[in-house]
Amino acid sequence: MDFGLKAFKLGELGRKIEPVLEGPQNIRDMIAFCRHGLPATRVVGKQLLALGIKPTDDETKKMIGRWIREIMERQGWTVWRPGKVPRGNLFSTGMIYRPREMTK
Repeated sequence: MDFGLKAFKLGELGRKIEPVLEGPQNIRDMIAFCRHGLPATRVVGKQLLALGIKPTDDETKKMIGRWIREIMERQGWTVWRPGKVPRGNLFSTGMIYRPREMTK
């Protein structure tokens, strides 16, 4: 289930966010952060704030989190545990992922 993610991606905001989330360097950085036990959302939060997304927009943040999960799963990673994100970021928490083969 995509919980509305497909429609979100096709919308104006989704098209604005896509280059940030799907950027190859950001994907590499999300993987690197997770390797060090840090939430993937930490990589893109400040970039998304610069696009005008408000920290109080919980629905948008949920969609971004789902999108990040989709990206990380495509890269062979799976949800492991939540983690905290420092102040000054769009997110206060985010998921930490681990390689899928570690879950067996």
